[in-house]
Amino acid sequence: MVIKGTLLIAVGFFLNTKHLVPIASQIPDYQDAPIRLFIGVMLPLFIAGIPEELFFRAMLQTRLEKLWNTPMAILVSGILFTAWHIPSRFFLADGVDGQAGDLISVLVGTGLPVFIVGAFFGWHWSRFRNLPVLILTHWAIDILPSVSSFFGISF
Repeated sequence: MVIKGTLLIAVGFFLNTKHLVPIASQIPDYQDAPIRLFIGVMLPLFIAGIPEELFFRAMLQTRLEKLWNTPMAILVSGILFTAWHIPSRFFLADGVDGQAGDLISVLVGTGLPVFIVGAFFGWHWSRFRNLPVLILTHWAIDILPSVSSFFGISF
């Protein structure tokens, strides 16, 4: 399980490697780069990885599994996980996440990928009940986009 978890976390991180070169090129331009890096790396753990996985998987999906069957619980928690991510992108997106104010572009750029990840996380939760791996994988997916935002980089 440790090897599988490590691989899952690594895959999560490498999903966003397109951010590495732009981040590296921006670091010399900022005197406070170490602080920006630290905050950009740690913030997604505390505002996304931990609370979202605790709520959507450990609390919500677990309760829905008791009410309905597992596939329905995964579907509903995945839809709600996706719905949680749409409003911020609808108002703020500019790039691959969609364009602010354009619901269709946000649904395609954010909604679809978030739903796929949420469904995978839901399946993983139903099968392994390994919250630390889900939290760390969620965090790994969010690290590079978060750091990019602290350096004013958008895609």
